[in-house]
Amino acid sequence: MARRNTRELILATSLELFNLLGEPNVTTNHIADEADISPGNLYYHFHSKDDIVIELFKRFLARFRPLIDIPGDMLLHAEDLWFQLHLSFELKGEFRFLYRNLADLTARIPDLNRAMRGLLMRERKAARNLLSGLQQAGALTIGREQKDMLTDNILLHLTYWIPFADLLQPGGLDDSRAQAAAIARVMLMVTPWLREPEQSQFHRLADEYLRHSA
Repeated sequence: MARRNTRELILATSLELFNLLGEPNVTTNHIADEADISPGNLYYHFHSKDDIVIELFKRFLARFRPLIDIPGDMLLHAEDLWFQLHLSFELKGEFRFLYRNLADLTARIPDLNRAMRGLLMRERKAARNLLSGLQQAGALTIGREQKDMLTDNILLHLTYWIPFADLLQPGGLDDSRAQAAAIARVMLMVTPWLREPEQSQFHRLADEYLRHSA
């Protein structure tokens, strides 16, 4: 039990430090000091900082995959898209170090590079299936080319909203305002293609998020 508790302590401490300081600015000695264990004890569980990053990514992936397991033939409502966005942004905010330093991490860790590319393709399919579900339910009117472009714009924002928020307002990711603004921006991307009453509903929801982010 003690061995498992130490491993969990290392992971929890690493996640907190990576999110707070940025993964490149955190060393294994820093993690060991913060966790109040010896460096040797840390290396007993993880041979390198990259191993810690990979384990944290696996935990992120285990929680994220069910969110993007969206069939292409499911009828969906605007509330389903809003709920999906909320959960996705919330989880990525919890593991924000992965996306804050995405280019550096994927360049340094080949296994993470492959896994992230695979995840990106699955997430793109999920975003397209969400839009298709809204179309099939009669809530969304959009052409094929426009849907492809909207899908990629949503995916782009989902992938890079964290470094954008970091640059726009350093430290803003420590509260919920940056996340609220990011969700509102995606909702406003979709709103022009929605029919009524979903269009008005999304406008109201986006306004609420923007007020929260002010």
